[in-house]
Amino acid sequence: MLPSGAFVLVVIATVILHCNGAPTNCTITLQQYTTIQIGWTQQQVTQFLGSPGIIVLEVGTAGSPYQMIAVQYSGQQSSGATASFLFMGGSLYTKSQAGIDAGVYTITSQQYKTIQPGWTRDQVTNLCGSPGSAISESGTGNTASVSVMYTVSGTPYAFVSFTFTGGQITSMFEVGLSPPVNDKITLLQYQTVQIGWTQQQVAQLLGGPGIIALESGTAGSPYQMISVQYSGQQSSGATASFLFMGGSLYTKSQAGIDAGVYTITSQQYKTIQPGWTRDQVTNLCGSPGSAISESGTGNTASVSVMYTVSGTPYAFVSFTFTGGQITSMFEVGLK
Repeated sequence: MLPSGAFVLVVIATVILHCNGAPTNCTITLQQYTTIQIGWTQQQVTQFLGSPGIIVLEVGTAGSPYQMIAVQYSGQQSSGATASFLFMGGSLYTKSQAGIDAGVYTITSQQYKTIQPGWTRDQVTNLCGSPGSAISESGTGNTASVSVMYTVSGTPYAFVSFTFTGGQITSMFEVGLSPPVNDKITLLQYQTVQIGWTQQQVAQLLGGPGIIALESGTAGSPYQMISVQYSGQQSSGATASFLFMGGSLYTKSQAGIDAGVYTITSQQYKTIQPGWTRDQVTNLCGSPGSAISESGTGNTASVSVMYTVSGTPYAFVSFTFTGGQITSMFEVGLK
């Protein structure tokens, strides 16, 4: 299990969906989002918001304490804003938002450099003059965790984020503050990098250390986490991320580095079942899909693969293979 403050690297796709033919039934305000608390049941959230939202992920057996259901709502003021709720065993485990809180929360480069792991949220708020935008929350009591974001004054596109666990900063990262470095990567280089490589091996292969997007834990500790990001050689909008745990590569992920076109039909998706191997999926679909994330080795190796859906704009499906077989699968935009 990852220690508190660990980030799970994911790929987020922005899609336009309708809820029972009436998009307004899937909307949420900032006040509603703030009112919803960790531990609420899915039924409580549905009753409070007047809609079940859009189910974007469902994994596990109904009624099981390990069943996961992710539900999404769009902003009342902006359709581009979203709020997501992840239920585990029927109870709200994590909530997150992007754009629901449209407030302006700024921080200077000097203020960011002043803040240290262990600071409380009140200390950060007092220094910066605002509490920041709470982009995600999980847990309760001493294990409660909240991630807060600020934009950087005078630096376009730059932002910083702090994760508070048990009331104190356990991780902090920035994007856009660091000086430019050699942070380019090709698909061939990305595929060459293997789980278990050291950070030094990756830097030597790619010709630069990349941009450190997250650093938490004590240097040299087996629990120290460092997340490094590179941009695509062909497209600056494409990114590759590498998460090192205790100095060794634990997870790698990419978005847009593999620019191949991998399609699947609705019927093919419905044919595929948990337990299928990647070869079976490849043979059915005619391509291996885009490997968007990889972690682990041997029997615990896990890879998530994405396909776009033929003839359905913005729709995609994803399969996660663990130990060579599908352990989870989900779709967006097929229904």
